[in-house]
Amino acid sequence: MIELVVDIHKAYWISDNDRLHWAVKAKRTRHIRQLTHFLAKQQKLVLPTPVLVVAEIGFRTGGRADPGNASLAVKATLDGLTDAGAWPDDDSRHVIGPDYRRGLKAPIKDRYRIHLKFIDQHVPF
Repeated sequence: MIELVVDIHKAYWISDNDRLHWAVKAKRTRHIRQLTHFLAKQQKLVLPTPVLVVAEIGFRTGGRADPGNASLAVKATLDGLTDAGAWPDDDSRHVIGPDYRRGLKAPIKDRYRIHLKFIDQHVPF
């Protein structure tokens, strides 16, 4: 199993519940996408396909949260992986999921954590 951890500052976090101006949303999306691209390149990440993606979301507080609301941020991370060449594309032929899960509380007070786990789904015959 391959893993990638992306810590996102609260100023750049995007949620399905946010009601943001389109330009603010675009800026935050671009930031997350570029951050993930940088991390994937730094780690020389190459992912097998097809791959199941499990996204564990670490929120800033330990209170109630809906991990599925992080889908905009997770989508930006997947696009960043595509930009970095970690996989050919994030379409349904290459990526299964993502499956959203609640992760541990983010260890840094002003950041959210997306912990991506990639599970190879290739079955050799």
